[in-house]
Amino acid sequence: MDKHKTGRISQLLAIAVSVFFVFVGASGYQRTGDITLVLLFGALAIMGYFIVKFLFLGVNKLLDSLDDKHNQGSE
Repeated sequence: MDKHKTGRISQLLAIAVSVFFVFVGASGYQRTGDITLVLLFGALAIMGYFIVKFLFLGVNKLLDSLDDKHNQGSE
């Protein structure tokens, strides 16, 4: 139930953040050959995905509260 139409935006932004961290990790691995770098940035990619999704849950709650406040004020 995506009342504010933010689902697609959050999905695209979360994927973009994850791809960025994967790209940085892969580039760092090509330069250094250190597998720890890939694992670290892989974990950051996963965490970044969920952090963006979590932030958009907060945005949706904020938008819901603004809608509720606006609907109460118009009555």
